[in-house]
Amino acid sequence: MNAKLATLFVSLAVSGYLTFVESYGSGAPTEVCEDMLPQHGAPVQTTPSPYTLTPNRKTVKGGEQITLTLAAKDLSKFKGFMVQARDSTGAPVGSFAPLPVSKGNNEFKGKWKLITCPKGPANNTATHVNPMEKSRVVLTWIAPKNLNKNFNFKYTVAKNGGEYWVGIDTETISVN
Repeated sequence: MNAKLATLFVSLAVSGYLTFVESYGSGAPTEVCEDMLPQHGAPVQTTPSPYTLTPNRKTVKGGEQITLTLAAKDLSKFKGFMVQARDSTGAPVGSFAPLPVSKGNNEFKGKWKLITCPKGPANNTATHVNPMEKSRVVLTWIAPKNLNKNFNFKYTVAKNGGEYWVGIDTETISVN
């Protein structure tokens, strides 16, 4: 095989791989709601995640809000994410508040959107809206008024199309 033909094959293979990897640049589809596994074609990272999802409180009552900050431990950036609150059965609980329209929210505008995963209320999942690099994302989660069981936030973060950490649990959030 000559060098030009080999270069052409490699170029086509890389192009196809990159197209496949970038297929969910506009956010996670509902097909991955349960396992939170990006369909990027690369293996899941098994090292500890360099990203954390930090709730502003560890206890909540029905109807109250929790502010969540997703960021890197080392100030690196990420391109994609998916966040849910889940009860002990694995079902999504609560909902995320949409980003309020105000001048003070420009840092987060256009970085995430809300989707509704099956087996839960509307807007129960937050995900990225584009593959642009993000240094952090701040979300507001609203507990259902009838919340009576402890739960965890579960999240997936993609540094890029080939490097991602799946289904990470936060510490348990207690219900008062």
